[in-house]
Amino acid sequence: QHLQALVVQHTGMPAKELEIPTNPPWMDRGQVPEQVCQQVTAHHLVLTLQDWQRLTIAQRFALIKLSRPSHENRNFVPAMKEFGLAS
Repeated sequence: QHLQALVVQHTGMPAKELEIPTNPPWMDRGQVPEQVCQQVTAHHLVLTLQDWQRLTIAQRFALIKLSRPSHENRNFVPAMKEFGLAS
C-alpha cells in the first residue's frame, strides 16, 4: 500500500497490478522455451539444455523477456554473450 501511495503521489495514477504466473517458464530447467529456441536459431547460435540449466533464474528470465515477439530483440545476442553462451 505504501508503494502504491508513492506511485499515485508521483504520477497521479495507481500502479497497474501484474499477475504473477504460478509456473513461470524461467523456473523450468527441464526445457528451453520455444521462443528462446527461435531467437537462438534466428541468430545462428546454439543453446543446449545443459546451457539452459546452468543459467541463473535471472538469466533465464532475461532471455525469455528478450525473445518475446512484442520485444525488440536487439539485446538478445549481447545477453547471450554476457552469459557466456555466444562469442
